[in-house]
Amino acid sequence: MKFKPTSPLSVSRAMNTLIEGSYWPQTIDIRTSYSRRHDDTDGKTGSEQEITVAIGVDGDAWVMLPGMTSLRFRTWVGGGSSLRVRNALLVLAEAIRRDNAERPQQP
Repeated sequence: MKFKPTSPLSVSRAMNTLIEGSYWPQTIDIRTSYSRRHDDTDGKTGSEQEITVAIGVDGDAWVMLPGMTSLRFRTWVGGGSSLRVRNALLVLAEAIRRDNAERPQQP
């Protein structure tokens, strides 16, 4: 994977598009959880080593961290008050999906 330098203005515009916009990434599926182990697991596996973003049938985004209950960030239709956070979780789900596809982790 090769990244090219990005100007601060391009980053700012992209962030505004992703955080402020209203969209649905075509690669993200509802009723799906996207999980990825963190980098410092020292070979340990299990949900306590992972971050998970789940997408509900209603488009709500859930984040699950080890030892915590799930946290839901709703769509505007569902009364969501953190729409930017929900969008960021959609982006995180896509990032996890891409990393899992390109660099699968051993079970």
